[in-house]
Amino acid sequence: MQRALRDWRVWALTLTIQGPGARAIVRYAPSPALILPIVFVAAFVIYGASLHGPLASWIRRLGSRLGLVAAAVCVIAALNVIVYPRADALKQQARGSDEDNALIDLAGRLVRGQRPLYVATYLGNAPSPGPGWAALVAPLAVTGTYALLTPLALGILVWIVGRAGGGARGTATALLLPLTSPGFWELSVTGSDLFAIGVLFVGLTFMAWSSRRTSLGTSAVLLILVLAAASSRVVFALVPLCVSLFMWRKNRAGFTLVAAAAVVVIGFEFWSWWPDSAGVTPLYLISKLVRQLGAPGIAVVVLVTMASAALALVQLDEHIDSWWRGLWVLLAAPLVTVSFGVLAALGWDVAAWQAAGYVEVAVPAAVACAAITAARQAGTTLPARTT
Repeated sequence: MQRALRDWRVWALTLTIQGPGARAIVRYAPSPALILPIVFVAAFVIYGASLHGPLASWIRRLGSRLGLVAAAVCVIAALNVIVYPRADALKQQARGSDEDNALIDLAGRLVRGQRPLYVATYLGNAPSPGPGWAALVAPLAVTGTYALLTPLALGILVWIVGRAGGGARGTATALLLPLTSPGFWELSVTGSDLFAIGVLFVGLTFMAWSSRRTSLGTSAVLLILVLAAASSRVVFALVPLCVSLFMWRKNRAGFTLVAAAAVVVIGFEFWSWWPDSAGVTPLYLISKLVRQLGAPGIAVVVLVTMASAALALVQLDEHIDSWWRGLWVLLAAPLVTVSFGVLAALGWDVAAWQAAGYVEVAVPAAVACAAITAARQAGTTLPARTT
């Protein structure tokens, strides 16, 4: 336990993974004032035992059996397929979450070439996703298989960690850690795309780290990931720009492509949103945050974001876990700041704190970093990339 107390990863995992579930616990659990600290303490103990204690060997054995890992992902997908339609049916009563409908409707209109591209959801809210992310998700959205988004993203996260050299221990860790959060399950069955966006950022960072030379295939994949990442939410356009700085600092090929593509996406989205600017545009997210946080709150968020980007750049090295740690810092600090700013605007009403889910975007980065670091400590990772 003393090693766990000294390990920043255990603290980061506990706060990042369990944070998005705080609202669900307060809203649905009996005696939330008692249950909430128990959940956080239990999570800390479990994560510590997973990284330093007796659970480590069990996790390694699980990860060595590819069939079990694949079966677990299939079970999660089956649960989502069963539960998601019931949660989605709440829209018949003008209830539930419209986050999934915003992305599904946008993907459908994009595929059909309809204008205006952005329409209000059934709750009257403007959409948050942009066209690049909607295009990437469109195969699921237009075929009625959207319920598979989060399970598929989890499977991709496990695959990325394996490709990065995670071995049996790393892949099993990447699979199991997200499942310990009530927030993961709530956002998954309600159709939230936040976890999937986090996996997209992890994949983009991995591609940036492994890009040592330019090629047509690498450039094409990088371009697709940047187009999707920069438009996942208007505020997340910062992520590919910072990833390009990661690449520049570590002399990776393609950093100009990533930066230029991100800037082009930002410009294109502002241009394409302008004709639909009567409130039904993803740009509303900026005005919404301004209303909730006020000018002082926005100033704090900007300062925290700048400090996070600087900290991420400073601690980069040639190992992928440092890049994912940088991504986690870049995401977690501003998202936590915004989330608590919204909670304060709500009068600290945790049951109404939907912004708690924002931190879910940082979960894949924290999980990937912890998984690959644990694998390296076990001596199973690939060597660091060299310039």
